[in-house]
Order: sequence, then structure tokens, then C-alpha cells
Amino acid sequence: MYNICVFSTKYSYRWVKKCENMKFDNINLQNYIYDDLSHLETLFLEKIKNCDAVIFSAQIPYIHIQKKFKEYFLTIPCAFFDITERDFYFKIAEIQYKYPEFSFKHCIIDFLYKENNYLSLKDILLPEDFPYLLGESIEVYAQPDAYEVVYQAHAKLWQEQRVRFSLTRLTNLYTYFEDENVQIIHITPSFESMQTTILDVVKEIEVANLMNSQVVAGYLEFSVSQNDPTEIEYRQIALYKSILDFNRKLGTSLITYRSAIHYELLTNYSDFSMITNNQQNCSLVDFLREQLSFKVKIGWGIGKTLQEARIQAEKAATYCTGSLTESYILTKENHLIGPLDGKTSIAMNDSDIDKLEEISRNTNISLLHLQKIYGLVYKLKKESLTAEELSIHMSISVRTASRILKRLEEFNYASPIANNVTRAKGRPSKLYKMNL
Repeated sequence: MYNICVFSTKYSYRWVKKCENMKFDNINLQNYIYDDLSHLETLFLEKIKNCDAVIFSAQIPYIHIQKKFKEYFLTIPCAFFDITERDFYFKIAEIQYKYPEFSFKHCIIDFLYKENNYLSLKDILLPEDFPYLLGESIEVYAQPDAYEVVYQAHAKLWQEQRVRFSLTRLTNLYTYFEDENVQIIHITPSFESMQTTILDVVKEIEVANLMNSQVVAGYLEFSVSQNDPTEIEYRQIALYKSILDFNRKLGTSLITYRSAIHYELLTNYSDFSMITNNQQNCSLVDFLREQLSFKVKIGWGIGKTLQEARIQAEKAATYCTGSLTESYILTKENHLIGPLDGKTSIAMNDSDIDKLEEISRNTNISLLHLQKIYGLVYKLKKESLTAEELSIHMSISVRTASRILKRLEEFNYASPIANNVTRAKGRPSKLYKMNL
């Protein structure tokens, strides 16, 4: 059973409660009503511990929490109930029937922006007939006083007598105009689009669970300068004890098998991600460097089967050619990641950070995601990535990785290029050249 928290105000709950009538065999929807954004923050931190996903009633609460608690958006699926094109044009048909005098150029629509392609309205209308907007980007909702910004945008146009209709997602906008003759039309997601959002979130949960339940193999090998049985036995015992100590320190569950001069580890993808900091650096490397006086080669393998993972791990260990303990990862797609040092981090100067912050503002992609991509390009020493590569290295679904790459492409921070590497089945994955 998946527990999904749905957050809404008392106003938006009037339509959000429709989802309570949806029948799902494996979903438990828990509705929570917040008074203001400060109250939402408290509720979110309280409920996030015991749920599998979060859905917000609209853009403002979603973006507010995303900005405030970015780290949670990396570990749990989060979404908001949005207006689809079908919802929008169905409502427009209803409005035009009810109000024959309705025209787009005499109205403001506060939920159209470039991120939702203006719900294709720019493909239909001439520029001079286009409605007034709240802003060109969804980022307008990220302002601390977003609710006031929405009200002021509508109020200004009405005061200047430039509009005759206000189409809004803000459920309580009418309360700001109680004593004025203003035509407020509230647009809400349909029952069907809400259902689709919930099912999409469940798919995200299942993908994350599938990834976290993958078996990952580790291959640890130590070298000896000479065939000295005593030295071999000492290193076997010392390495085994260090692995146990590491398990206790991190609370992981590395299953360990011993061979002559190597150890095999088995763990799940979740623990593997924690040990390797989402495949960026390996805490086991750092730990063994402190505990042992000899070098250990560490290979991690991810495969479709346990046997394949073992083979990949052993292959990955052969790339450890440095003088110190180090680690490499070989994925099921044969992508090599490494070397992963315990304390190595990507050095970023102020201009790099400023640039990534600018990209984050422009694209609405979290700064943490962009820093990971930046580090990935640096570590892999390659500027071109596929969604599958991004998915593996960042521990996100391929679908989420594709959305990130498409968003970067939209703002010219990534460009698709020809991919001549073929896969066993289907077409080659789309390759993007990064321009961060």
C-alpha cells in the first residue's frame, strides 16, 4: 500500500476532495489542510517521514516547498495537480457558451507560462489577441509573497479596465475582490487529470523501489608483494574486520563472502547509493584507507542478474591502478564511473556556482541536480550524456532524467547530438551535449 499525502488549503480542498472518490487497490490518499505556507512547511516535515509521495494542490505550495526543502524532492516523488490542455479547452468552451462576449485579449490567465507551453494557446492565437499573463515563467510563483503577486496582477488590470475576465488557479482569489464587480473564473484540474497525476506519482514510486531493490555486487581485492601465507592471512582478517566495522559505523548490511585474496560483497541499491554518495565518492574507500596499511581495489557492479553484477564488479576492480585504495563502478550498460575517492570533491569556483544558480533560476531545475550533473561531466571526463546515464548516476528515474535534459535543451544548456552507439534492442538513446 502506497501512502500519498495531498496538501491543500481549505479553499482548494473543495475540489481536491474529489480524489477521495477515486478507487485504488494499492493507494492510501491522506488529505491535509494547511492555513498558510508557514503551516505547510511544518505539516510537510511532519508527514514526509511516513509517506511514499507528496502531491500539492497547485503550483505555489509545490514551488515553495521545493525551494525550501530541495533535498526531499530528490528522495521522494513530489507533484502538483495541474491543468491539462484538455481541462483548459473544455473550460474555455464552457466559458464561451456562458459568456458570448468572452475574448482572450480581454482577460488575464495566471496559469500559462513557457514551462507548460502556454497550453498551446500561442499556437492558436495571434500575438495581438493573446491574453495577459502573470509572468512568462512558472518561477513567478516562487516569490515569497506569491499569493499577493497573483492578486496585484489581476487587480492592476481591472483597475486599468484592460480586462473583463480573470481566469485563475488561485481558489480564494475571489475573496480579494468581495466588494468589486470583477468576473473571477476559477479553473481546477478535472477528475481525470487528478487521477492521472496520482497514477504517475505511483509509477515514480515503483521505479524508485525497483532501483532500490536491485542487487549490487562489490569486489574487494588486496595485493601481496610475495606469496607469503602469513601475510595473506593477516590481510584477509584485517580486511574482513574493517568491512564489519564499516557496516556497524554506517548501519549498512553488506553481505560478505571470502575467497583467497579477495572479498565479494552483496548489498541493495539503496545502501550502495548511500555508500557511494549517489555514485560520486565512496565512503568505503576513505574508511579502508584509514584502517588498513595496504591497498585494496574496490569494484562495484550493477547487473540485471546477480551473476552479471558479480562479473561487472570484478571487471570494475581491474581499473584500480593507483597506488592507494580506490573504487570504480561498472553499470549494467557498461558505463564506467570512477575513480571514487573517499574525500574527493569537485572544486567549483565562484563563477561556476553563480552560473549554476542562474541556470537553476532560468530552468526551475534544482541547484543540487545541476551540481550533480556538473560533477558527473567532470568525473566522467565527457560532455555528452544520455537520460539513462543521468538516471543511474543521480539515482533518479529515466523519466525524470529525460525531463531534466529536455528542460536544459529548451534553454540551450544542452543540445541533442548524433549517437552512433547502438543498443542490443531498439534505437540508440538520445545523447545530449552539456553546456553548463
